[in-house]
Amino acid sequence: MKRFIFPLLFVMLVGGCRPSNDSDAIATTADEVAMTSPTESPVGIAVGIPVEGPLEDVDWDSLDGREVTIRDLVIVDTFSLLRYGQLTMARERLQIPTSIVDPNDADPSGTTFEGGPNVAPVIALDKRNEKAVIVVDDTSNRQNVFPPPLLPSLGTDLPTVRLGSKVSILSGVVSIRNGKPSLKVKEPLRLMPAPRPPRPDLGDADWTIASFNVLNFFTTIDDGKNRARGADTPTELNRQRDKIVAAILALQADVVGLMELQNDAESELDLVQSLNDASGADLYAGCGVASDLDSYPGGTDAIRVGIIYRKDRVEPLGDPTWIRDNAFYKARTPMVQTFRPLAGDDTIAGDDTISGKETDDKTSAVTVIVNHFKSKGGAADADKANKDKGDGQAAYNATRRAQAFAVAEFIDQEFAEDDRVLVIGDLNAYSQEDPIDALRSRGLVDLSEIGNRRQRLTEETTPPYSYVYYGECGSLDHAFATPSLAKSVTSASVWNINADEPVGLDYNQEYKPAALYQPDQWRSSDHDPVLIGIKN
Repeated sequence: MKRFIFPLLFVMLVGGCRPSNDSDAIATTADEVAMTSPTESPVGIAVGIPVEGPLEDVDWDSLDGREVTIRDLVIVDTFSLLRYGQLTMARERLQIPTSIVDPNDADPSGTTFEGGPNVAPVIALDKRNEKAVIVVDDTSNRQNVFPPPLLPSLGTDLPTVRLGSKVSILSGVVSIRNGKPSLKVKEPLRLMPAPRPPRPDLGDADWTIASFNVLNFFTTIDDGKNRARGADTPTELNRQRDKIVAAILALQADVVGLMELQNDAESELDLVQSLNDASGADLYAGCGVASDLDSYPGGTDAIRVGIIYRKDRVEPLGDPTWIRDNAFYKARTPMVQTFRPLAGDDTIAGDDTISGKETDDKTSAVTVIVNHFKSKGGAADADKANKDKGDGQAAYNATRRAQAFAVAEFIDQEFAEDDRVLVIGDLNAYSQEDPIDALRSRGLVDLSEIGNRRQRLTEETTPPYSYVYYGECGSLDHAFATPSLAKSVTSASVWNINADEPVGLDYNQEYKPAALYQPDQWRSSDHDPVLIGIKN
């Protein structure tokens, strides 16, 4: 999913430092990074009218043109950082309303579909989020200035500015534009950078499966006339490939379900070869694509799903299949493949032992169903059933719900009660929306709950999210399991390597300074991958 830049979009950037409790003197902590040069005076001296409490309760019109001071803010959006030198800040991270509020059930565990008896809290949270941000501007009218005046160390001492980074105090002049407040700040900022997270701890898993939307990986160069959606030049393709390869290697997964591959065989082959080249060994293989995929509903889409795997760690049992159901005519055809873990590096396909224990295909195998449901876009073309109902679920909710039911029905028809089946992918639905409720209602276990329980044992965290849209975060990428598999899942976690990183770090070169690009996993896509640990 791409987010486009509009000329009149102004989302601005700020900073500050931490004052003492009883004075306005600067008291920078060890966690704060001074972004000033020796000739610049830092933002942080508390001047002007103090702005306290929830930002949505502030009467900004009464402060228009006046200097104010705001303490304790969190960066929630960096989309316009490099183009306009701007950031968006709030008191705390903001959630997509339907990621935490079910529009149909006051109880989040409910699985009612549509009808909208609980829409009012969704709308209320949406309106609250809209007012809960402050747009901060560096006062310059110039575009594409690098490094940004407010972050002169970006690209050198500071490799990134992740969402969740904090500023403890900032001062500037309020300006109201199109009814929305911004804060004009002249000085470089100080911030407490949010750290890049390590790979999630999946516990004592024997093997790992991942879900990863790779943001339109096309080996065909986009010339503006063909159906290609990815890189515009060979250089961009190399940059994109390098970052995706780095991300997949960092996942350390034995099986990876992929979304947004070019709908051909070449994109997968290219990725597998690149992974093996980077690994220095022939470790990875792909499951390929059906020669008659175009005869399946969803099979003619420009993008498809796919599966790659570590052939030294797992083996596929049989050939992949694809779900033939009319529910997917506006989506991508789901892919189905069963895998069994191997005992170790010296194990050959056909061994019947895992870690020294007797086993068989039935008890050790996992069937993976990779999905990419219909997006929320294209409302103008939607029929009556799929129009945006104003309940927070956007357009094509009915289609996504039907796709969820189709996957559940396929499992019921094709598998026994004790079969171990994993449903993964970009479902284009947040955690309290109908498609997710549909899967829960059919007895599939939402593995995010297992991940949540594990996280709560170690730290207080924002609810899991894999995507950030205009400063609000939520999970579009999910993992569900049949009960027989769920009891063997050690953990399921989102690894936030992408959504919190500035878009300026990605492979695309428009408005992107060369100093920020690195061939690593950070901002390799716009979606974060999901990792699932399995114990045999």
